[in-house]
Amino acid sequence: MRLRIGVALAILVVAVAVLVAGPWPHGFRLSDVLTGGTPILPDGSRPVAGSTELAGHATLGAGQHPATLRLACDPAGSGLSAMLTVPRVAELSDSFDVAGLHGAASTAPLTGILVSNASGVRSARMPAQAAEASDPDKSISLTVAGAHRGEDPLRGVILALTQAATRLTWTQTSPRAGDQTLTASFSVADSDVAALKTALGSCLATPPL
Repeated sequence: MRLRIGVALAILVVAVAVLVAGPWPHGFRLSDVLTGGTPILPDGSRPVAGSTELAGHATLGAGQHPATLRLACDPAGSGLSAMLTVPRVAELSDSFDVAGLHGAASTAPLTGILVSNASGVRSARMPAQAAEASDPDKSISLTVAGAHRGEDPLRGVILALTQAATRLTWTQTSPRAGDQTLTASFSVADSDVAALKTALGSCLATPPL
């Protein structure tokens, strides 16, 4: 009887050790799930955070403004995120309800992102968190974040961006009825592709569970 118990315990210990060691699908290990740690990449390394920016322009009605799109990977925190920044926000207030994005509208899917290239078209719709800079910048930043579990629409969008000759259009609807729509456009050049893959590679290699 004692021998059987000893054998059973030994099998259990080995099984747990195998599960903890992994690797799990997509590079996850049981120990990461239990401890909240970041997953192991297929090459055995830990993912690293990174970010890169694209320059473009935003239009609201007849007005045009320079715009910046910051794409970031934070494996231990928010995961993938995209932040649109448009300066001179004071000039937008009459045509777009910037302040309204801080209220209940911050949870509404008022942000549309569309990417197109030779492989096709991909789009996503999600809520954005808004932040306004203090003087003298007077800029507004709108941030969308990827999903931590299940399907992540932002991941698909960013994967499409890692191809050259890709165009991204960010469409921001105002929470106030009758306002104009803010539209920002960005193009990915050949020189941008390597920077995108380097900065965001860790998050793209480890999709959500």
